[in-house]
Amino acid sequence: MFRPRSSINFLTSLLITTAITGPHPLPAAAPPNIVVILADDMGYGDVQAINRDSKIPTPHLNRLADQGVSFTDAHTPSAVCTPTRYGLLTGRYCWRSRLKSGVLNGYGTPLIEPDRPTIASFLKSHGYRTGIVGKWHLGLDFSRLPRPGKTSSAK
Repeated sequence: MFRPRSSINFLTSLLITTAITGPHPLPAAAPPNIVVILADDMGYGDVQAINRDSKIPTPHLNRLADQGVSFTDAHTPSAVCTPTRYGLLTGRYCWRSRLKSGVLNGYGTPLIEPDRPTIASFLKSHGYRTGIVGKWHLGLDFSRLPRPGKTSSAK
């Protein structure tokens, strides 16, 4: 049998208990690790994670793709490395830089201006440590390279 008084007492007790104990915030999730892999001269269908019929075994890339997030719809208006790297790091079309075509000389003046925001500077501003391994091909200014024991001020 329905007892309105019992229901009201129960709901009142529930509200008082909730008010006293208050909401419990969820523990903050650790920020995810971010690894960006940029491969030159690799066909879109070469990696088995994207094309299961690929004849090239890519078990480690497959595992990374399966356990992480893959962004498969980025484009560059050039088929060479410098514009692709510039676009990935700055989020800008390569034709907005001073390089209108071709590849930058490896020892030329840096294509990315010192005050230009990059994915690395954005991540650093959010507490990440950043690094790069491999081909750069965006120019080098040896006078700005970090010295041992110093921290780079480059973005």
